[in-house]
Amino acid sequence: MNVESAPVIVIGGGIVGASIAWHLAREKKDVILITETIGGVATPKSFCWLNAAGATQKFYYDFRRRSMARWAEMGKELPDLPIHWGGVLACDRTPEERQEFYERQRLWGTSVRRMETAELAALESQVDEAQFSLIKWGLHVPEEGTIEAQAAAAKLIAHAQSLGTKVYETRVTGFLKDGKGRVSGVVTDSGHEHASHVILAAGLGSVPLLATENIRLPLNGQEGLLVNTAPTEKRYLNTLFRLPGLHMRQTLDGRIVFGASFAGGQPGDDPQATAKHLFSQVQKAFKNGDELEFSHYTIGVRPEPDDGYPILGSSGVEGLDLAVMHSGVTNAALVGELLAKKIVFGVEDPMLGDYRLDRFKNDAKL
Repeated sequence: MNVESAPVIVIGGGIVGASIAWHLAREKKDVILITETIGGVATPKSFCWLNAAGATQKFYYDFRRRSMARWAEMGKELPDLPIHWGGVLACDRTPEERQEFYERQRLWGTSVRRMETAELAALESQVDEAQFSLIKWGLHVPEEGTIEAQAAAAKLIAHAQSLGTKVYETRVTGFLKDGKGRVSGVVTDSGHEHASHVILAAGLGSVPLLATENIRLPLNGQEGLLVNTAPTEKRYLNTLFRLPGLHMRQTLDGRIVFGASFAGGQPGDDPQATAKHLFSQVQKAFKNGDELEFSHYTIGVRPEPDDGYPILGSSGVEGLDLAVMHSGVTNAALVGELLAKKIVFGVEDPMLGDYRLDRFKNDAKL
């Protein structure tokens, strides 16, 4: 097969891989998406917060803000994407940390507003007012939101398929290379697939695959426990609501998803007991919280690069690019757009320069 006419292969069916495949398909590029599971592994167990607030450095804040804007554009192009721009109410951290966050976000251009007790109670009328009395004041960030990431990944993949993308549900075990050492495809449990380019977006599954090329991916798995109530027709929350030790949001189908933080909490020795304890806190947080029913908990393992920033672009092996990170949910929209432009048009956006694997330099080889 002629390399130039071969498809681009995307490895990984979570929100990041789905976005990359969709953006490539929009550029009329032949794409093969290979994944063991539509929706991926980490994506279904994510808190699904679209935000820039997780960044403490301006260059990463700008990246996340730009990705949120891209999500908004994608939501207009695909109106059935399950995105909800409900804003965030941050009442966690110490007052000093909240104030520092407030000043930094205002300086960077976030539409953040300080709210006193009465305003907090008016915005979240189902929350027990005792919660606000303890906090005194909080911060409202109206421009942030949530996305049902697993459903969004499935919708992006389905739309990519309607544009011609092929989806193979199998396991990738290694890479094919041509005589010059360039990656020219992948080896799967089902056989060989040839490619003009390969993008590895398989989260923690990327680590053993890169190891086959003697490349160390500085990525670790961090466990996070999230709990779900049974769906309810009652609207308990208008925003993604952050209390000390308890972060909550209500999904579009009415479930309340919560954890000790947005990344989930430590499961502990008895995850069921940890989940039930968190559920009791959620019940106490609302005026009629005893009406809520416990459903289930998940323990996700999020891929966390050693320095906390995404790893994007060149792997160091020609023909193979990377897209691994936390948070994939926020960053997926922009990552998909930028990597598609890089591969289809040969245009590398300046923002990608901050996230290359070679920033780890001597750590990149096993």
